[in-house]
Formats: sequence, C-alpha cells, structure tokens
Amino acid sequence: MTSPVSERPFLRVLVTGSTTWDKPETVRRALSQLPPHSVIVTGDTPGADACAMAVATGLGLTVQRMKKNRADQRAFPGEAWRGLNERMLATGIDLVLAFHADYGKPGCARGTVHMVELAGKSATEVRIFRA
Repeated sequence: MTSPVSERPFLRVLVTGSTTWDKPETVRRALSQLPPHSVIVTGDTPGADACAMAVATGLGLTVQRMKKNRADQRAFPGEAWRGLNERMLATGIDLVLAFHADYGKPGCARGTVHMVELAGKSATEVRIFRA
C-alpha cells in the first residue's frame, strides 16, 4: 500500500493517544516525516495531544485543537471523548497517528482503540506507536 504522505502536498493528520504519553521524540520523528503545510488535528488532553501540539508548533505545522462539547456529552454521557473522536475524524483526516504504550492490552487505551476502529471503518490509514 502506498502511503498518502507521498501522494499529497500536505495532509490532515489526527494525533490521538495516551493522556500520560511523555515521549516527544517519538512524536517528533513521526511528525517530521509529514509534508510541509500539513495540519495536525488533536484533542485537548495532556499527554499525546499536548505533546503533538508542542512538537507540531515547533516544526511549523498548523495545529487544529478540538475540545469535547455539550453535544458530545449528551450523545455519550460519561464518554464525551467518543463524540470528539467522531467529530475530529469527520474533518477530513488523511492519516491517524496513535501514541499509546498500552495499545492492544485488554481493557487499556479505550479512546485510542475507539479512534483506530473509527479510522478503520472509514479506510483512513493508521500508524500506531507504542514506544
């Protein structure tokens, strides 16, 4: 499969992952491979989201930060992140980068798994980073 990175002049890239992710060097390696002028879409939590915002800004990439809203809270009581995930993906994402050390472990990484599953249903490329 050919990577969309080589097919387009820029990408809309969604970054998701652990709220405790503390490996900016891994995020930097992934984001530095993107075409110039790519847009990084992410949520508003600490960890992977915050790391992606800082790294993307340092690389001169545009960041679109999205937050959970009341509609998300009404649609998914106690799990508003599900609504946020759906809205972020619906913005026209080309690639999902998921950063979670516990991805694939039973009962772990629920939000990240949800996003990866949503991306899979929409045939959006996903890259998972565990370290």
